[in-house]
Amino acid sequence: MAEPLSKTEIAAGYDQIADKLAMSPKFYRLCRRLLAPRLAPSSVLLDVGCGQGRLLAEFRAALPQAELHGLDISPKLVEIARQNVPGAQVITGDAENLAFKDDQFDGVVMTEVLEHLGQPVTALRGVGRILKPGGWLLMTVPNRDWFRYEEYNTRRRRYQPVDDHWYPVAEVSGFLKEAGFELQRIRGGENLYFGGGILRLGEKLALAVWPRLHQRMKRALFLARKPTAACVAPAN
Repeated sequence: MAEPLSKTEIAAGYDQIADKLAMSPKFYRLCRRLLAPRLAPSSVLLDVGCGQGRLLAEFRAALPQAELHGLDISPKLVEIARQNVPGAQVITGDAENLAFKDDQFDGVVMTEVLEHLGQPVTALRGVGRILKPGGWLLMTVPNRDWFRYEEYNTRRRRYQPVDDHWYPVAEVSGFLKEAGFELQRIRGGENLYFGGGILRLGEKLALAVWPRLHQRMKRALFLARKPTAACVAPAN
């Protein structure tokens, strides 16, 4: 088995493809709709793994008074994000070692990041540390249960410079709870297609009642909250 890539190698790999990395505009709008209404106008928000800053730009439009922060392992992506979102405080950093103060943020977003990390629960505890009590986490991950997972993963490995750890929906839910978060909502993204249209069901209920829906979900979105009365489990 090949040795895991170092952080330096991962950063260099993302630098090489920085201008090609982006999700669909529909995905960014969905993330904004899920989280922005739960934040106050002057909230402090962090995007962990911010990429080109496209999601930060969505939140800038929705919450013009918010204080926006971004972090990415790729210096090139950080440079692009700073250009795309003037005024946002975007830095180079490691999602597994967040160099921020305790209780600093009202909201944190992590889109397509957790699957790249070797210690997911430890990373989530780090997010809990920097969230204020009652703060929100919006996280998305590729879904290991997706029926086209093997095909997609083969294509993805051709260009993406990272060791992936894809998880089923239930396992990610367990990570969040183990890290001390209160899970509020689960839904699919870019998926839940049935009979040519999007399946308009309450996602969390549908997933509980009909597990096969997991196989229709290319991507899963999790909305969780740091408890207000107790601290998130401390990082090891």
